[in-house]
This record gives sequence, structure tokens and C-alpha cells, in this order.
Amino acid sequence: MTDYTATAVSEGDHWVIDVPGVGTTQADGVEDIEEMTLDLVIAMTHAAREDVHIDLRIV
Repeated sequence: MTDYTATAVSEGDHWVIDVPGVGTTQADGVEDIEEMTLDLVIAMTHAAREDVHIDLRIV
């Protein structure tokens, strides 16, 4: 399992999510942050979903 740290920051009506060394994405609502972060990591690293662990900070 690989650990990734993500930081989500509210930017008006959406959230900007940064995963250092992987990339940045956005989510429409706080309930979408974790899923969007996971999708980003999987797309950029080609890791299997079950091999990814996200440590999420919401600022």
C-alpha cells in the first residue's frame, strides 16, 4: 500500500485538492473530495485502488 497526503482548500464554490508529487484536482463539494483525490492518484500513478491510502487534510 502506498500513502499519499492530500490537502483540500475551499475556493469559493468548489474545493481544490493538491497531492504533492502527483497533481491537483477539484471537487464540487466536501463529500466528493476523497473520491476525486483517489481518482487523481489512480489516474496519475496507475496504482490499483486497493493499493492507495489517502491521508486527507481539509483546510
